[in-house]
Amino acid sequence: MKFSLVAILLGIGTLGFSQAVFSWGVEAYPNYSNRRLIAQTSISNQQARALEALETGRFSYSAGLFAQWRGGRAGFQTGLRFTDTGYQTVRTSLSSDDTPPPGATEKRIVYQNRFLEAPAELLFFQELDDKNDFFFTIGLALAYNLSNQNKTVFYTGDTRSANSEKAENDNFHNISYSFLTGMGWEHQFSDSFSVVLQPAFQFWLQSLLIDTDINRNLYSVGLRIGAKFR
Repeated sequence: MKFSLVAILLGIGTLGFSQAVFSWGVEAYPNYSNRRLIAQTSISNQQARALEALETGRFSYSAGLFAQWRGGRAGFQTGLRFTDTGYQTVRTSLSSDDTPPPGATEKRIVYQNRFLEAPAELLFFQELDDKNDFFFTIGLALAYNLSNQNKTVFYTGDTRSANSEKAENDNFHNISYSFLTGMGWEHQFSDSFSVVLQPAFQFWLQSLLIDTDINRNLYSVGLRIGAKFR
């Protein structure tokens, strides 16, 4: 299903915009990422509420290259991105199982999930003037899971120290897919160079783990920044 949806978008882009103007560019997507908790019936409401209170979002990012075909008021875009996303816990007191540095009093666990993404997006443009366009995007991204790490950050007053290790759970999906949307502004500095700013939203339709009583769907909100060349 996930492959067919992306293939449909790719097909629409190839057929509908084969005669369109081609451009390419580089982009960065600094964002705030978080997760939606999925708890099975074997998990009590009290346990679920405790996890909701414990986990929160964190700063994440992605960056990569894109290729775009535009014909009039519509276009198609794809590319390749490296994505570092995830969530984290709030600061908590140390437990007896911790091995903190001397003087540490609190800790936080940062969950890092790294992917290689291939998006497929449809774009719809509204020309504001000769140099400025407003646009809306909608699409899907197919992603390959590169690695998963848990980073424990210990706090000693104003000082922080961190230990990173591979996530113990090997039950992560190798292939994931997500929904993309956003609206933004493109300013053309010349016939061959434009800058793009796009508030964007991404929601992972595929959960992180394959089979577990507690699972999570990632999502992010941020600003996609791009430089486009013709």
